[in-house]
Amino acid sequence: MAPYDGDLTELFTDAFFARAHHADRPSPASPYLGLRHLQSRLHGRQPLLADHTRLRSVLELSAVVDPRLFFVMFLHHCMAIGAALDFGAPPEDVDDLASGRWIGAALMNEIGHGNSSSAIRTQAVFDPTAREFVLHTPTPEATKRPANVGLDGFARLAVVSARLWVGGADRGTSLFLVPLRDEDGPCEDVTIEPLAPTPLLPMDYAKVWFDRVRVPYRRWLSDGASIADDGSFHDPLDGPDARTRRSVGMSRFAWGAVTAGLAATARASAAIALTHARHRRTNDRLAGDISALAHLNQQRLLFGAAADALAATAVARRATAASWHLPPGGGAGTGPSPADMRTLALSKVTVAVLADTAVSRCRTAGGALGFFPEHRLIDYQALTGAFQSAGGDNRLILLDTAWTMVTGTDYQPPDKGPGPSGWLCLFRARERLLHTELTSALRTDDRGGTVRFESWNARTELAQRLAEAHATRITAESLRDVWRAPEVPDTARPLLRDLYRLHCLGQTAPHTGWYLAHGLLGTQQVLALPERINELCRRLVPHAQALTELLEIPAELLRSQ
Repeated sequence: MAPYDGDLTELFTDAFFARAHHADRPSPASPYLGLRHLQSRLHGRQPLLADHTRLRSVLELSAVVDPRLFFVMFLHHCMAIGAALDFGAPPEDVDDLASGRWIGAALMNEIGHGNSSSAIRTQAVFDPTAREFVLHTPTPEATKRPANVGLDGFARLAVVSARLWVGGADRGTSLFLVPLRDEDGPCEDVTIEPLAPTPLLPMDYAKVWFDRVRVPYRRWLSDGASIADDGSFHDPLDGPDARTRRSVGMSRFAWGAVTAGLAATARASAAIALTHARHRRTNDRLAGDISALAHLNQQRLLFGAAADALAATAVARRATAASWHLPPGGGAGTGPSPADMRTLALSKVTVAVLADTAVSRCRTAGGALGFFPEHRLIDYQALTGAFQSAGGDNRLILLDTAWTMVTGTDYQPPDKGPGPSGWLCLFRARERLLHTELTSALRTDDRGGTVRFESWNARTELAQRLAEAHATRITAESLRDVWRAPEVPDTARPLLRDLYRLHCLGQTAPHTGWYLAHGLLGTQQVLALPERINELCRRLVPHAQALTELLEIPAELLRSQ
């Protein structure tokens, strides 16, 4: 059967999703049934990762329609299939995942080390006689948690990270394809214990442990490594630490998906709330019966949300191609450079923060609209809230980013010389000065060329501010490039320019004291910032409908009554 080539939006407005929307209570099975329904409509057995544009659109629409569906879709199509393709899974397993016969999962985190995937304790010991791996959870701290694999009735195939032992030696963290359950229940020697339900983003969360599960050699995602018949081990990478970094690097598939989905929910929130505010009537004590959007406080909330949503989208769409890039024939020990990985991780943080802020603004502006689930805003907030920690903890990613910025060789602070004026000049100056402040402080405490924990620990707040300033600068550059792009229609360009300015004002306002102290803004400039925001909002009011259309959320998917 030929792959589906119609309008992807139609896939999310058919009878299946209409029934799911009108159900009194969402079924725990509905996101998994939704995945299989979409797979049956899309046709074809080729992984969606083969077409980045198509996959991004499907994930964005999934996030808009049902964040739980998006959660299942990105884990299946990106984390499971992405890792399988990149690390060399058997073709038959890739085919079974792509067809939906198996629904993919990813088991990386363990209870004992939170979301630190570099300290994995689950063991995979090579048995040279059987040429199999014995997968085992040695202690309660090594239990995999959380994983949405607790629901009966669906066959689940997971990418599992485990510390590989060959010939009595630790070979670093490797990845394995492991069947967790079939339609009848957990597989032999796999224990799946459901967790207590959560009201936000409710899924079939569970913890999983293994009791000497036998994994065939072919389901080791060897990534170019091998074990000879005589038991000798070969890895093209330089030792266990390099292998662990490469395995942890599978998170890049999540970052591409998460940024796309969160940016879509931010745009959907702004589209829903703007439409609601345009039609909602208020009885003002001074003006009488007027539109909610006539109120300046509504304008500041909603136009600011739209600006942040578009900024998140600009960052997300730059991240997708790099996150999902697969070299011909698979990775075979390669992957994005450390600098690219840092950029992708920071993109996830940036989009998660911008999307969470945008959704929160829309919920605040909408009143009861933001509380009840039929309008989805509270579900969007659950998704953006979850990814403050899921997919890599935002604070840790910021600190890792700052660490490489002050200790690595692949970063240079923005130039002080002649360059663009205006907002970018301001953001570059902040990044440069914070970088100088942090590096100078660490250098002062330097002992023998090594940064001590005490010195770094005392300056993690400064380090986080540096990473945030770096993210602010590159986000503004991305959004500026959007409104300056030659393909942008002349009618849209002024709106995009004003939204860019509004976003920059929003990023500047929380740090006016710092800018004032460093002589980068004057007193009058600081005092004028609120009115500059107001002026932009007043200018945008007549164009609220056109602005909503810029958000590119299909009208038939919106719920804004």
